[in-house]
Amino acid sequence: MLALDNTYTVFNIYTDFGHDEAIQELILVGFYSYMSLRRTLLMHASAISYKGQSLVFTAPSGTGKTTQAELWAKYKGAKILNGDKVFLKQEEDAIHAWGSPWKGSSPYALNESAPLKAIIVLRQAKENSIRRLRTLEAMELFVPHVFFPKWDEKCEQAVLDFLDVVMSQTPIYLLSCRPDEEAVELTEGTIFGGNPGETDGESNEK
Repeated sequence: MLALDNTYTVFNIYTDFGHDEAIQELILVGFYSYMSLRRTLLMHASAISYKGQSLVFTAPSGTGKTTQAELWAKYKGAKILNGDKVFLKQEEDAIHAWGSPWKGSSPYALNESAPLKAIIVLRQAKENSIRRLRTLEAMELFVPHVFFPKWDEKCEQAVLDFLDVVMSQTPIYLLSCRPDEEAVELTEGTIFGGNPGETDGESNEK
């Protein structure tokens, strides 16, 4: 998506500005507004690449997005694309999850992508469980983590239009979990292993 080196080193050199967060935020706002018109949206999320596909983990700050990505790296050898902000972009073959230069407090920011396999909304719990979300549930739990360029009607509509495509083509799950290997195994078995997991009524398929 960006003609930069593999770890965004070039980007970060030119956007350091003494670690001025306001300037970096302004650059981010301009960039995702521009990309919104090119079938791309920005999410508050972490993302991994596994078996040639990507999983995106989203949740409020502090829930464990980066932790789950790190567990996949530890137990499954997955590659962490980003720990805080992820782009979803329509490529020729499929929707891809892309890493971004904006990594928040995490150390992960790869200029790489993989076709999107699933989106996983995280919730902390005492026991691990996973189920596919119904459409209305997905809208309630997933959509708030998408960045909307509300200052421009055309850009905002473009995000809404592409968001509809993402939700119609991508399974969205709720993972209630502990930060442990069992959560990884449960998720892998559900998404990659042919076990559909628990589904409560209508899924987010349209």
